[in-house]
Order: sequence, then structure tokens, then C-alpha cells
Amino acid sequence: MTRIIHAELIRLLRRRTVVAAAIGALLFSVVSSLTVLSSAADNVVASRQGGTTLAAVEGVGGGTEAFAVGASFVGFLVFVVFIALIAGDLSGGTFRATLLREPHRLRVIVGKLAGILLVAAGVVALAEVATFALSLLVAPGQDISTSQWFTLGSVGDAVTDFATVFAGVAGWAVFGTTLAVIFRSVPVALGVGFAWAGPFENIVVDSWKTGYEVFPGQVLGSMIRGGTVELGLGRALLTAAIYSAVAAGTALVLLARRDVTA
Repeated sequence: MTRIIHAELIRLLRRRTVVAAAIGALLFSVVSSLTVLSSAADNVVASRQGGTTLAAVEGVGGGTEAFAVGASFVGFLVFVVFIALIAGDLSGGTFRATLLREPHRLRVIVGKLAGILLVAAGVVALAEVATFALSLLVAPGQDISTSQWFTLGSVGDAVTDFATVFAGVAGWAVFGTTLAVIFRSVPVALGVGFAWAGPFENIVVDSWKTGYEVFPGQVLGSMIRGGTVELGLGRALLTAAIYSAVAAGTALVLLARRDVTA
């Protein structure tokens, strides 16, 4: 599996890919810091559809608050990327070619996913650091105090924010991989994924609030954010773990039993 991970890293860590990922992380930091800090107020509720409170931004861990809030809304982008990467390999012949060198299918798919997630971890770390730096620049203009951002507790919160965001990325990655394995077609998998995680979930939760607790996309969003009023962190972690285990099991069973024809 180590060789598969290494091969995936070689494929992904090309100059063009690295530059594109870095630009994306920096754009995310700009949008998140400007949007979240400018909208922070005393009467804001920490909801999946809302911003954050002024107390949260000025308190311990406030330096990465914009990162956590912003990341909870971009999980769908991660979902799409993983569908495109895995389904592209399955339909384009790359996966089948890899099996000629490594016949263990499950080892190959797990290695590929692990390699992509390693790159994703680096992008997440860059986005967090960049968002913190931009937040420091934006905060004075919004009359936001940053005195609590450099405490030991803030360091712990920054690590926690990274962990929850990366856990959410991993969850979206598993869901995207599962759809890719099921449909083995980029357009079809993207169509199904977009229809469910995009319009369907967000429209239904407007009238059915329980959807925040049961829909995969909403659960992952709450987990990334560190918990919301609709769904606490502990329950979000448990629910996401169950969904991810079921999705991963489904993908592995299908991959093991179906023929690889492309």
C-alpha cells in the first residue's frame, strides 16, 4: 500500500496541482476571514446557516473561528473533487492499469484515498494558517480584539479546528469515493452527488429541521464547525462515523465483487 500512496502523491504533487491548491487555500482564507469577521455580532446564533458570535471571535480560539466556519460551507467542493478523481480513475482505465501491478483491489482504493487525503491535509493546514494571518489583518478594522488569540488555549483550539475540519474532509472523501465506485462514471456520480448534497438537503432542512441531524452533508458541516445549535459536536462525530463506516463498507464490497471493465 505504501507504493500506491507514493504513486498517488507523485501524481498529485505536480507543480500545477500544488499551485492551484495553494491559490484555492489563499482564496478561501480571504473570503472566510472577510465574511465571518465582518458578520460577527452579539445576537448571531451559531447555526449551520448562520455566522458566528462576536464573543467567539474575540475569545480563546477566535483566530481560527473564521477557518472553522468557512470550512463548514465548502465540504461540498471536497465531495466533488473526490468524485472526479476516483470516478475518473475507474472509468478512464487508470484503476485497471494499477491492478496489473497490484492485484489487491481494496489495497489499491484505500491507498489512493490515503494519498489524496495526505495532500488534502496539507491544503487544510495551509488554509488554516492563511486564514489566521488574514484574520489578524482584518480584525482591527472590525474593532475585534485579538488579545486572546495567542494564548495556550487558542493553540489547542487551533489543533481541534484542524482535526474537525480534516475529519469532515475525510467524511466527504469517503462519500465521494462511494458514489464513484457505485456509478463508475464522473458525470453520473457528480449528478447524483450534486442533486443530493446540494439542492435537496438545503431545501428540505428549511422546512424539516430534523434534517440537520440526519442528512450526511449537514452532519459533516456541523462536525467541521465544532458543533452547532442544531447538532452538537459529540453527536455529529458519532453520526458521521456511522455514515462513513456504512459508505466505506458499501464501496469496498462493491469493488471486491464487481468486475473492473474500464
